Amino acid sequence: MSNSMDKVKSALERIENGLAAINTDKDWIRYLTFCSSFYNYSYNNIILIMMQRPNATFVAGYRAWQKMNRYVKQGENGIGILCPCIRKVEAFKEPDDKNVYHDAEAEKEVKKVIAGFKIGYVFDLSQTDGDDSMLPVLVRGLAGNSEQEKAIYEALLKYVSSRYCVQEVTGMSAKGSYNIETQVITVRSDLQYQQKIKSLLHELCHAIDFSMNPDMTIPRNKRELIAESCAFVVCLRLGIDTSSYSFSYLKSWLKDPKELGEIADCVQKISSKIINELAESSDFAFSDLVEE
Repeated sequence: MSNSMDKVKSALERIENGLAAINTDKDWIRYLTFCSSFYNYSYNNIILIMMQRPNATFVAGYRAWQKMNRYVKQGENGIGILCPCIRKVEAFKEPDDKNVYHDAEAEKEVKKVIAGFKIGYVFDLSQTDGDDSMLPVLVRGLAGNSEQEKAIYEALLKYVSSRYCVQEVTGMSAKGSYNIETQVITVRSDLQYQQKIKSLLHELCHAIDFSMNPDMTIPRNKRELIAESCAFVVCLRLGIDTSSYSFSYLKSWLKDPKELGEIADCVQKISSKIINELAESSDFAFSDLVEE
């Protein structure tokens, strides 16, 4: 037991050191690039994978690779990640109408809660060999083709419009905006499709961020860092590399490198939410990579 606890402690220290090592916008872009490949992993495990296997592209557990008709090469060392230990507990069930309270005996239900963490091991694709036919197909290389960018934008517009009111406008200097009160997203109609994709995602990320974190005391620069970081991650997942634009944008809003570590969890949650919802849409050819 003590050996297991020591491994978890060592992993937590590695995560802390990894976050502390993000000192520049270049480091942050590298982290975000990892996020695009491992979006269903917690930001803690993204850091662990990045530090142990900087060139990793797709990871899975030993048995998961076997199900894909691949095997881990002899002598390969696993990448240690944190895996939650789940236990069942009995608790009183919350009433359907939370405004009504009465003295009747409450119903009970069994809930699953995280009791702690253990170390699990995954292996990168480069550490395996075997059949390629069951490997996930990743969307890549869509940038630079205006017809494909147009198709991506129209599919993305359909997705965002199902959740928020989206308006394409002219005569505004900003490339896009999000109104907190009306929840209306606007995008400049005269932009090229790649920029429209990035701007629409940026404003969508603002909308989700304000919904998840309504605290109005959060500084604007943090909001902008979150929105642009998430937009970069999702764009990269769509095969569109916006680093040439996002790099300077992030740099302009970065006041303290420590802020990047502070927003890492939020960026992972928002980008993961968007990518998973897009993956469920028939308009996008994603492969849904689920963390074990």
